[in-house]
Amino acid sequence: MAVEVIEVFTPRGRQLFNNFPRHIYGDLHRSPSFPALEQASPHFDRLFSRVEAQPFLAVRKGYVVGRIAACVNHAIYDQHSGCFGYFESINYTAAAAALIKAAAAWLAARGRSRITGPVDLTPHERIGLLAGGYRGYHHPGMPYNPPYYVNLIEQIGLKKEITLCAYHYDLRQPAPEKLVRVAARAARNKGMKLRSVDFNNLSGEGEVFSRIHNGSMDEIWGFAALSPAEGAAIWRKLKGNYDPALILVAEVDGEPAGLCLTLCPLRLKCFSSPASCFNARLAVLSILPQYRRKGLEAALLLESARRARTRGVTTLELSLVAENNIMMNRIIQSLPGTKKSREYKVYRQDIDKIINCRE
Repeated sequence: MAVEVIEVFTPRGRQLFNNFPRHIYGDLHRSPSFPALEQASPHFDRLFSRVEAQPFLAVRKGYVVGRIAACVNHAIYDQHSGCFGYFESINYTAAAAALIKAAAAWLAARGRSRITGPVDLTPHERIGLLAGGYRGYHHPGMPYNPPYYVNLIEQIGLKKEITLCAYHYDLRQPAPEKLVRVAARAARNKGMKLRSVDFNNLSGEGEVFSRIHNGSMDEIWGFAALSPAEGAAIWRKLKGNYDPALILVAEVDGEPAGLCLTLCPLRLKCFSSPASCFNARLAVLSILPQYRRKGLEAALLLESARRARTRGVTTLELSLVAENNIMMNRIIQSLPGTKKSREYKVYRQDIDKIINCRE
């Protein structure tokens, strides 16, 4: 029997969409639910204020066998590409192909000629398929999927767009002397200050996040500009779940200059998963161009590591780092006790090739 793909509009459909990952993972992993996108909804998240999206379900013999969401994100400058995300499927190529084709057709109707993914509506959420390094603790918000997902996507004909890497840094190792010297040089600047994020001032910190992100990350693959309101929405997601003392803002002469976003679950949240008490994730290290090569990168990295150690963290995951981000990869690889631990792949294809291909 053929696979039927249906658009999700009703509350019952959204429930089926959000519950389907349990068929893949059981209780071992929780895949994120599709967010409320209607601005009239009390649950509306400003992070998605410039997003159009449509979820789909794949059905075979009366049972849901997969899900996907097609997305146009107007914060991304590339006006030719759309995204697919929230991809989950049984190990059945016909189901995965039908889902990708439905997402591609929806994007084509909105003037898009390429499809990229997985991207969960915005690059500030989950991005990529886990393609290596399945064992061990996986941080919340990081992609996780069965190994066969990579084969499904590649069998359909999607091509790799980029590889994103995760590194594990053993905090029990001493920091390189060169890095310590560079950080000390930055500290001699009396106008330089490192402070923790202030979760009691989401509006002001949203402005800071937006300013640093937009000014420092615009050449990084997958860049999507952040408005102050979207920056505040990210802080709102983190508040109460992660230790604010490990989220550092660098200021020079009172002006925002850099950001080091280290995510360490609060102690009260981690008892159900003891591994999370000893791991933290460094998700963002960004410096505005005018402040680069002055030691701020080293100062933020070392201070983040120092604070993490005082909280009992032994391993720092540095992710996601694009394979073509040469400078950041060199900095990370210079740290003793650091090894590449996982790879994530993002795929792309011309939409006409997907729509016109024969199943």
